[in-house]
Amino acid sequence: MKLFDGSKHSNESNDSKDTIAYAIPTFQMPNSFLQRPLNLPSDTKMTRELLLTASKYDQSASVRLSSAYLNLTPRLLSALTTFGAPYILTAGMISHGFAPKPVTETTKRKAVGAVEKIKASIPEAFLTLVKETAVSILAKGGKVLMYERLGWTFHAKGVWITAGDDKRQAIGDPELIHISSSLVSTIIGSGNYGARSEDLDVESNCIIVFNDSTTDEKEKKECRVKQSVATEWNEMCQSSTDLSDISSKKDGGKLKRFALDLMKRFL
Repeated sequence: MKLFDGSKHSNESNDSKDTIAYAIPTFQMPNSFLQRPLNLPSDTKMTRELLLTASKYDQSASVRLSSAYLNLTPRLLSALTTFGAPYILTAGMISHGFAPKPVTETTKRKAVGAVEKIKASIPEAFLTLVKETAVSILAKGGKVLMYERLGWTFHAKGVWITAGDDKRQAIGDPELIHISSSLVSTIIGSGNYGARSEDLDVESNCIIVFNDSTTDEKEKKECRVKQSVATEWNEMCQSSTDLSDISSKKDGGKLKRFALDLMKRFL
């Protein structure tokens, strides 16, 4: 209730001890679609409020975010860096949705058009943006992970928030969720958490906030749900490697930088 309107009404039955989690659907649509603004909080705003609220009310909270096309807006990046050690997962070059298809004898004979050349350059453009994001994430002691699995295309997106996952530092691999019961909240849905996703696309997500009241039966059900949510993140990390080189090559110079700045809104 603190997250949404700061009030609590006695005639509501949201305190059920058997409730595993509260599911809050979110939605956003560019104003241009309806030629007028929507009179409801956008998905982008609710996601940012969730992150800021979690980091404010629990200093042990940690955040993990997955995005197929990492182009975080300054608004979202500032919210993520309120946490100690944020962890980001995104597509690597071989598992990127725009990765060039393998060259075959047939494709060798075909002329490569301008559209194909532009599409082939998109993973490299995103890698530049990932490196720029990594500067802020690594400064907070976090990690940026690149998912690379031969024959697989990475398109997973979501948010995982934990609090009190104290074993993560001692065990190693701090990006993993070692204690599934430490999950506080997660987000599932269509959002890619990038500039295009925030400003140009129609998106629909669902914020899930786990209930902290306890009964034996409720705990058993909650344990299964949280374990499933934690495993989803952990298994993706198994096919990922740390982004260690965050230096940006200067090839292309100012022209390349100018083109990338023009493209950022559409990526």
